[in-house]
Amino acid sequence: MNEIKKVAILGAGVMGSQIAAHLANAGIPSLLFDLNQELAEKGLQAALKLKPAPFYNPRDIKLITPLNYEDHLTQLGEAGWVVEVIAERLDWKQDLFRRILPHLNPDAIVTSNTSGLLIEDMLQGMPQNFRKNFLVTHFFNPPRYMHLLEIIRGKETGDKAVQTLVDFCENKLGKGIVYANDTVNFIANRIGVFGMMLTMQLAQKMQLRLEEVDKLTGPIMGRPKSATYRTADVVGLDTLAHVAQSSYDKGENDERRDVFKAPDFMLKMIDNNLLGQKTRAGFYKKVDGKIQSINFETLKYEPQIKVRFTSFKNAKSYSTTGEKIRALAYADDKAGKLVWELLSQTLIYAANRIPEIADDLVNVDRAMRWGFGWELGPFEIWDMLDPVRSVQRMKREGKQVPAWVNEMLQTETPFFYKESDKKRWFYSLPDKAHKPIPENVKQIQPKLQGTRVKKNWSASVYDINDGVAFLDFHSVLKADLNPVDGSMLDMLAEMVEWIPAQKFKGLIISSLGPNFSAGANLQLLLEMSKAKNWKAVEQLSKTFQDITQALRFAPFPVISAPFNITLGGGFEISAASDRIVASAELYCGAVEVGVGLIPGAGGNLRVLMNFLNSMSRMRSGPFPPVQKAFETIGFGKVSSSAKEAVKLGYLQRSDTIVINPDHRIYEAKRAVLELAEHYQPPKEREDLFLPGPDGFAVIEDSLNSFLKLGKISEHDCLVGKKLAWVLCGGKEASAVNPVREQDVLDLEREAFVSLCGEKLSQERMAYMLKTGKPLRN
Repeated sequence: MNEIKKVAILGAGVMGSQIAAHLANAGIPSLLFDLNQELAEKGLQAALKLKPAPFYNPRDIKLITPLNYEDHLTQLGEAGWVVEVIAERLDWKQDLFRRILPHLNPDAIVTSNTSGLLIEDMLQGMPQNFRKNFLVTHFFNPPRYMHLLEIIRGKETGDKAVQTLVDFCENKLGKGIVYANDTVNFIANRIGVFGMMLTMQLAQKMQLRLEEVDKLTGPIMGRPKSATYRTADVVGLDTLAHVAQSSYDKGENDERRDVFKAPDFMLKMIDNNLLGQKTRAGFYKKVDGKIQSINFETLKYEPQIKVRFTSFKNAKSYSTTGEKIRALAYADDKAGKLVWELLSQTLIYAANRIPEIADDLVNVDRAMRWGFGWELGPFEIWDMLDPVRSVQRMKREGKQVPAWVNEMLQTETPFFYKESDKKRWFYSLPDKAHKPIPENVKQIQPKLQGTRVKKNWSASVYDINDGVAFLDFHSVLKADLNPVDGSMLDMLAEMVEWIPAQKFKGLIISSLGPNFSAGANLQLLLEMSKAKNWKAVEQLSKTFQDITQALRFAPFPVISAPFNITLGGGFEISAASDRIVASAELYCGAVEVGVGLIPGAGGNLRVLMNFLNSMSRMRSGPFPPVQKAFETIGFGKVSSSAKEAVKLGYLQRSDTIVINPDHRIYEAKRAVLELAEHYQPPKEREDLFLPGPDGFAVIEDSLNSFLKLGKISEHDCLVGKKLAWVLCGGKEASAVNPVREQDVLDLEREAFVSLCGEKLSQERMAYMLKTGKPLRN
């Protein structure tokens, strides 16, 4: 890894500039080359305008140096890794490789981001030293957000080059590495595009509408909301057709080659420039503010219909994705028939691609999870369907099941995966038996490697060895968003005495689901408020506050490991720890103002104290930290990354940011063990110098001015004043009279309960629950 201290990117287009941006996210300087200086600089500046943002912090652009081939090739010698990201023209790539050859560091690794060209073709005429350090690194777009990196080695690629690059990309860039073979479109695009094209053909045959298909091929199957047709719109119909065509052109030995031929309606759409998002019209189009779907026969847009399938409704009642898929696939209605045909044909296709595109099924499943956003890979899905039952049906229907699958069904464990001895095993084709998946010490899996020692409805505790306990949130109501409920709070409260009683060294708080927590149970709070049960509302806030404070002052280290969505009460739990070990992708915020409230479980205190700590060296006085906290909470700001969360006061500079999400628990465990060595719990602060009524008056004047200018509503103004009073420390605080943490918490609770009683706040809560959007009233 130490060999790669600087990277050169050849090609400053959309992909090249984004790879440079992600290197900058990781603190790695890069040289961004293009044909001339203007193209290189324009490409870099264009990256700043892309959405979603490729940078954690736009200021990191300073780590990227735009250069051109005419004047700067001698600087290539500074790079330990050179990655080519130019157009998919074999002759262009070969010319570029010959051009850079004299200027390379002899030990530099050179890779191509191609997805359609073969290594052997690209390396024609290149010397041995170039060949041994050459491979393909196929990034998925956008590279900051897509975990997958497909690594493809050539016949002469050296082990050292592969291992150096894998270590760098996994640990420095946070990538999930998948090893693919040198075949067209590698793994993810080969299977993913097959599935998309097959879906379109099945839908046309079964006369299903776009919105019906997308309803069935999205989250209900553990796939992104964009499902099939919306994904095609985002990718671009022309791009999708091109990738499919490349699989067709080079798929002479592919038994399902014809699936990759674009259907006639798709070709007509491309001819009519209906390419999707980039032309603002594709399979879907916004017409008069409403999203309409295309009619394949007329190529006209029509209002969407309300999608109703009995099997879909039934599948939604199950809690896990595997159960939902099984319920759908074995249903008898039209929806069930589509899902069964799509899955059965895709699973057989994936099985037939081993060992063509990958040496084992583990790499195939990882590629689909990390590259296409599937919650379960093809063989994991097949296990959920019960391989024996599904294969029997496939054979009854005349489908040809690969021989190796039939062999697997004859083993003692007729599944593609099994778990035993705290390891996960996969069926290996060459061995005709199950083998353990190689372990990565940085990827801790509590359910597999640990032992569950406690469980209630929405939380479990695992012993993950070395004296460390791991608390996992798994909401019984919404496992994908983990809204904070009574079961979670009960488990957190119990930990304060349970951890030392069980001789654990410390506690990690996180989740094994897709998000940390989207906040408190708003429905429960609204019901209490409408019933005017103020005692219950106050008790809820007080209990939540007391639990977070108890964790903060617990006699053992508490590490929170938030990631992805961490809002409201989720943030308040994560902030009540000795250290936060956050995923780099952290969308964190105290967003209660969006429903007419303020944080009610210590969130105001946490943000305020973070700014008091970070600004203490500046000797700014009591007002500036309050002002910064007000700007963060009062505007309901949500971080677009963990780096921005530091700037917004949700994290401290002493917290840890982990770029590889798979390493988050490992780093959190390291933090527990480090702190446990000589742990001394913090003491409650009683020296919070806040501006009091004088500071409140300043913010109050600003709010009144915003109100007069029409920038905020009267209710916004009221919420803002309540927040300001809490942050300023109330009437007792001043520059010479400090207040305690508990004083701020008491003010917070009073304001929180008061706002719950406001009719307009209740309307905002109800609107958010109904639409998922904030109401301005």
